[in-house]
Amino acid sequence: MNRSFRRTWALAGLLALLSATLPMQVGAATRSGKVSKEIMPTFSAGLIVKLRDDGNIDPALVAKARAMAAKYGLNLNHLRKLARGGDVLALDRVLPPAVLQRLADELAKLDDQIDYVEPDVVMVPMGLSDDKHVSAQWNLTEYPGGINLPEAWAMSKGKDVVVAVVDSGVRPHIDLMPNLVPGYDFVSNRATARDGDGRDPFAWDEGSWYTTGQCHADQLGAKDSLWHGTHVAGTIAAVANNSTGITGIAPKARVLPVRVVGRCGGYTSDIIDGMLWAAGLPVHGVPKNQHPAKVINLSLGSVTACSKAFQAAVTAVREAGAVVVAAAGNSDIDVARVSPAGCQGVVAVAASDREGKKAYYSNYGRRITVAAPGGDMQDVAENGILSLLNAGTKRPAGDVLAYMQGTSMAAPHVSGVIALMLGRNPNLSPERIQSLLKGSARPIPSMDCQGGCGGGLVDAAAAVAAAAVAP
Repeated sequence: MNRSFRRTWALAGLLALLSATLPMQVGAATRSGKVSKEIMPTFSAGLIVKLRDDGNIDPALVAKARAMAAKYGLNLNHLRKLARGGDVLALDRVLPPAVLQRLADELAKLDDQIDYVEPDVVMVPMGLSDDKHVSAQWNLTEYPGGINLPEAWAMSKGKDVVVAVVDSGVRPHIDLMPNLVPGYDFVSNRATARDGDGRDPFAWDEGSWYTTGQCHADQLGAKDSLWHGTHVAGTIAAVANNSTGITGIAPKARVLPVRVVGRCGGYTSDIIDGMLWAAGLPVHGVPKNQHPAKVINLSLGSVTACSKAFQAAVTAVREAGAVVVAAAGNSDIDVARVSPAGCQGVVAVAASDREGKKAYYSNYGRRITVAAPGGDMQDVAENGILSLLNAGTKRPAGDVLAYMQGTSMAAPHVSGVIALMLGRNPNLSPERIQSLLKGSARPIPSMDCQGGCGGGLVDAAAAVAAAAVAP
């Protein structure tokens, strides 16, 4: 690994990207990765009831079981007979193993004719991907900081769910191209767009580099291109099982690149138009989006309260059926002071580190929905988030992988998990998705997230399981 490829950044403008400081180029796999052998608890919504005489469970016994479940606020119904004796009862929502076991133990005492009652356990394939650098992706599998992805993949890989990456555009990285759908460039300022023509149908990242004083008079130093949107998109949907690079959280999902950030940042007006277009809503002078997104990732923001215009855009996008996911920001302040993560109805994502604690830089607060891996590269680069990047310091060059940190890296984890949820249950509303994310997350102790991290650390397996049985 080339440890010399290190750079800091700070994008100025009305909206600056909320991401990490220290990207680092990776030329080859450099570590085996501490992939946890501990499988996280599998949530389930079913029970198996076996009678002592192998007979059919009668309506009276089902009624007694339903009455007991109702005491706990649960609806229980007879689903089917098993081929070799026993019956399957289904609950209306998923429960953790310990809770489901306690319910099973109580149901077993209902009647002498019951031989046993036990959870209908979910079993999963014991395999990951064959991508060369997947062992370095601690954020997907490792306990306690990872998102418990292998079990989620047994239920969904987000097939054909469109996720919009409203960002700096993308590069045609070999590990991303098969999952791209045609996007659009909404950077209206020709100078900052660097492509000479303002808005156009080509959402390629032209490079965000700038020289000293080019963005504003008080700006300190020149900055190299970040290729931010490519890193974000790779976390969401890098191609899996292609013996190349990494794997995305939703490797069967589709990425809709929407370019709204150029040199020095992006304007709120461009970002609003990009959001609306991404959701399939009409934007004056722009062709209709043929691939409306169900998830919109905003790994960008500014330390300003949510404006009325931005709130109106968020509301319109949600009414169109799309979920808005936003990075909480990297200022270690209350997210209520940040836009768009502080807007109402947004899935605001804080960043966690490899130990599952709030990252030192992450914003926090009551408006956080969940936290997700954002990394902490203070000690070693490998504690950051590995994803796709470009080798060019200014203009595009070759494909590489890179570690980065920030809430910009945390947000696409949640966008990817939502794509998995929608792949399993496409009828989920934005409100329901937000509720399921919080309810299925692994709690973060208050001492590890002072100020509040919403429901806790997002758990992909629990979230997809909850989505599978959600009405």
